[in-house]
Amino acid sequence: MSTNANATRRRRQKPPAGSTNSNSAHSSNSGNRNNGKVERVNIPESDRLPLQTKIANFLASAEDEIVLKGLSNLHRKYLHQYAAQRGLKSKSYGSKNNRELHISKRKRLVTLGDSQPLHMAPATRAMLQTLMPAIQSQLVANQALLQSNTHRHKGIRSESLSVALGPRMVPPRPQRISNELFRDKQELPIYHYQAELYQMLKQHNVFIINGETGSGKTTQVPQYILNDATRRNRPCRIVVTQPRRVAAVSVAHRVAEERGEPLGETVGYQIRMESRVKKTSNLIYTTSGCFLRSLMSDVRDLFRKVSHLIIDEIHERDKNTDFTLITVKEQLKLNKDLKVILMSATMDIQLLSKYFDNCPVLNVPGQGYDVKIYHLEDILYHTGYRTALMEKYLRSMNDNFPMPVTMFDDNILESGHRNTAERLEDEYLQQVLDTLIEQCCDNLEMKTREELHEMFDQIQYYIESEGMTINAGHSESGITPLMAGCKCNMPDFVQFAVRRQANVLIRDNDGYEAIDYARLHPDGLCLQIIMNASQCMNTVKQQEELSQQDKEKQKVLLAYQQQFNDDNEVDHDLILSLLEGLYRNAHPGAIMVFLPGYNDIVQQRNLIQSTLPGGTYKLCILHGQMDSKDQFEALQQHPVRKIILSTNIGQTSITIPDLAYIIDSGKVKMNTYDSITESSQLQSIWISQADACQRSGRAGRTQNGVCYRLYSTAKYQFMPQFSIPEFMRIPLTEICLYAKTLEPKCEVQQYLQKSLNPPSSFSIQNALRKLKILGVFRDDESVTELGKHLVDIPLDVQLGKCLLYGVFLKCYDPILTICSYHSVKDPFILPTDRSAQGQASFQRKSFAGQSFSDQMGILALYKAYMEIRHNPRKVRDFCNKYFLSHSAMEMFCATRKQINDVMKNKFNINYMDKMFNNDWHMIQLCLVAGFYPNVALIDRKEFKLICGAEKQLILQRSSALNPPGKKHLKEFINQMPHDWIVFFEKSRISNTCTINMNTVVPALMIALQCGRDCEVLNSATGSPYGEEDYDDDDDEDNEYNATADDEDGASDSESSDKSLETSNAPPPPPVPSNDLEALQLKLAKTMENISLSNANSKSILSLDNWIKFELSPGDAKLLLLMRIALHTQFQAFLRTGPNSNTSNVAYCLQKLLHSLNNNGQVMKFSV
Repeated sequence: MSTNANATRRRRQKPPAGSTNSNSAHSSNSGNRNNGKVERVNIPESDRLPLQTKIANFLASAEDEIVLKGLSNLHRKYLHQYAAQRGLKSKSYGSKNNRELHISKRKRLVTLGDSQPLHMAPATRAMLQTLMPAIQSQLVANQALLQSNTHRHKGIRSESLSVALGPRMVPPRPQRISNELFRDKQELPIYHYQAELYQMLKQHNVFIINGETGSGKTTQVPQYILNDATRRNRPCRIVVTQPRRVAAVSVAHRVAEERGEPLGETVGYQIRMESRVKKTSNLIYTTSGCFLRSLMSDVRDLFRKVSHLIIDEIHERDKNTDFTLITVKEQLKLNKDLKVILMSATMDIQLLSKYFDNCPVLNVPGQGYDVKIYHLEDILYHTGYRTALMEKYLRSMNDNFPMPVTMFDDNILESGHRNTAERLEDEYLQQVLDTLIEQCCDNLEMKTREELHEMFDQIQYYIESEGMTINAGHSESGITPLMAGCKCNMPDFVQFAVRRQANVLIRDNDGYEAIDYARLHPDGLCLQIIMNASQCMNTVKQQEELSQQDKEKQKVLLAYQQQFNDDNEVDHDLILSLLEGLYRNAHPGAIMVFLPGYNDIVQQRNLIQSTLPGGTYKLCILHGQMDSKDQFEALQQHPVRKIILSTNIGQTSITIPDLAYIIDSGKVKMNTYDSITESSQLQSIWISQADACQRSGRAGRTQNGVCYRLYSTAKYQFMPQFSIPEFMRIPLTEICLYAKTLEPKCEVQQYLQKSLNPPSSFSIQNALRKLKILGVFRDDESVTELGKHLVDIPLDVQLGKCLLYGVFLKCYDPILTICSYHSVKDPFILPTDRSAQGQASFQRKSFAGQSFSDQMGILALYKAYMEIRHNPRKVRDFCNKYFLSHSAMEMFCATRKQINDVMKNKFNINYMDKMFNNDWHMIQLCLVAGFYPNVALIDRKEFKLICGAEKQLILQRSSALNPPGKKHLKEFINQMPHDWIVFFEKSRISNTCTINMNTVVPALMIALQCGRDCEVLNSATGSPYGEEDYDDDDDEDNEYNATADDEDGASDSESSDKSLETSNAPPPPPVPSNDLEALQLKLAKTMENISLSNANSKSILSLDNWIKFELSPGDAKLLLLMRIALHTQFQAFLRTGPNSNTSNVAYCLQKLLHSLNNNGQVMKFSV
């Protein structure tokens, strides 16, 4: 690395650590404020990393609160801010000398506050009274139907591989290909492992191929299997799963080319909305999601038609792959002919092998070139990068600068140890050590535990009695006794070595430390001992006998960390300094900068454009929401140096031939899900060590490369070894439904415990609770009629329910459009030009007009696009004007078509199911039914938005309800026509919760459609009407049968005293009555008591015990009857499909909603 003497710049200056006011209050919302902004507290990295680890462990646990003692004032301030960033609450208690910090997870609110008045307009009340006779007769008509066993569940999956494929066939011989292509195949490392592969296939039903990136495993392994089947004249069909659709398609094209065949014959692919597969195809590449949907269709039939299943890129740990592994493991027990190959580049192979009963592993090296890696301390030392604050701090340090002492200084290891193992002066002892190390470590798998204990007892004897030093190493490998103990997983000996002052930081001749060997064993016993021994040594070289250069590196690193908090942001100035140095470097090659998100990309791009001369470089952007032309430009050669600013999309999915330099910020944007508040949080977090290796490896594909890591060696050591599995950070509703569908007799909790890394029981229970609220599960976890339909619809559970209501309420087309839009990537492009960002926001919101609905904007967008879709020039102009991605819009349209095909097969959709397509009120009612419990209340007194899990919400900036220029929430609230908002998603940014894709709806729709459990309470007593006359205890042990109310979870039993609670760990909803007749008797009694109540009294309509409306007893009676009719008729629809009875209810609802006092207008539009 060349030194840049002019690297000192006038950069953005940040206050040194500890500069905050020591008298500030200690709470998650406090801190020093400068012009309204909270100053961030910075503490040394050696203190930060252990604290962050504690918080991460707390978040992953089922504990509600953690108490930290013995912290300094500065450390508590830092943790207050860090806890808020992670969505936690914090508060300090106690006196100065006994101050404790309490950090807790957020809890659900019990209710939305006071009961909300529900004023029913006279026209609405009159309409309800007019409709009552028809509604009551409908209830009687439905009783016989719902008590019968008539079902019309028609499960059809057009994407299922078992439907698309015929019996297995013998693969044809590949065609002749060019010599160049044949030579390329022979040069791949996997080419030399064909004999081992065939041997594995012959002897084992499941095994792992651990192949580095570029080894050729993805393209060649399936071809070797095909060729072997052809030679042996055996029928064969291989399915290869990929996490991403782009990989499935591109690899299928490549393999077909290498076989000299057209795509879609022997080799094909099947992804969502696109298939190039014949019934006779022998090799199919597909996505993990598509394969999982095929499993849900008919798992036994699928595996009868498939001989080999290859799960590729398993290290990415997406939810579909992890769930598939559970099913595959079960199928291997039933299907002895099935062969399963698991392929990975950076995976915990020991964990995976153990999961499949210690299956064998075939290790294949990569084809990569050497990549030189520089960490942050190296970068700062070699480039001479300095800021004014760094210079000031360095001048304040004397030559023997003090190293930072962590708060855990009891664990600091003795300094003075060397980086490498010692060599014994006594040649005899050295020979003994060499022999013992070799006996322990060579052919380890052949040794029993008893043999290992004997060998390590000998090593311990020579250390204790013969003068062999603990830090001596093997004369050739450099492996010390401590490393050998870790490699052989001997925790007792490792504990002995640590007590004898063994240096855990010594590296062997391959560069490995004891902790690296300890990580080979999934039980973590040795790993825990090593981590405890080195807990305070976060900066490794600070605790060793450093060379002068190493001391200088650590001094500069410490100065840098005093002025830059690298946990909260990316140092764009340091990246620019590196780019300037590489820009002047004569060595050619493209540069890729890995950044966490869009805002960082824009900020870095602006810095580059304002500093480097224009026209002398090509700047490319890689981001999931950028148009595809930018990605295409990144792959092309350019006459000037290419600089690529990329998120993690550039980490695995594309190969850039001329890439030579990597600048790795070490950050990634990741969505995590809080099952307590039911909100997602997109936050910038540190990557894993495996991700870091993948990023650096991008520079070594076609030539030697260099990787600059903007994090220290110590930080790398503290990074998790592998990425967090998706199971651990997503809502599990869909996964739980899949689990129960595949194994109806197995509890969901028990089934998911079979996964490679089981999700927490807390997350599973919250998912089950939500599924019961939505009516997908009954209380005994059996799947309802609604749940059976949702399995067949390729949509999220809530979107699927919304779409079913669209069919039921005769407004199918607009609901289909809305649900399709929400199931794909947002088609709106984020412009990189700052001047265009305001215009893009305005154009996006223009589709919604004054409708107070983002969903109305979706319908307007779709209508406008379809009018010009077949005119390429108009499409191009349209997308440019409204900042839309053409490919994303086509994906949206294709998804709509695919879902439409599924629904037509299920329900024979016709014009009768579209009668109310243009009725906005009916569409709103469907949104309420599907999106619940995602509802928010507008508090006009306090001028804020609240929902069941948040005291205050804000609207996402892109929402049409947040128009340009409306800066004050009060002004926004005053213009809202109603007090309720339904929203599609809720997300958290630090301690702020936002809602997006929102629609304002009348209170009557909330009262009609929300809540599984509905009670009418006497306002004076707070208890249900007629509760004293009925006791439900006798029904608790009755056999559970599907009834009008228990199927969709919409129990309107007005006497349930077990209504939903919304505390931190809520109990499941109440068990609905299993006797329709008893339910109707109870309903009649309730109506009688309401009728006898004082006309001037008030009733409370309570929905799931958290939404409460205050209204007159007469209005409550009318609403309760309407709810019962609506929910029982929906259940009849699920059983029998659309019919004349469902049409009658839809007509009644339409008349009722048109009577709403909304300026007397019915909003209409064409779709």
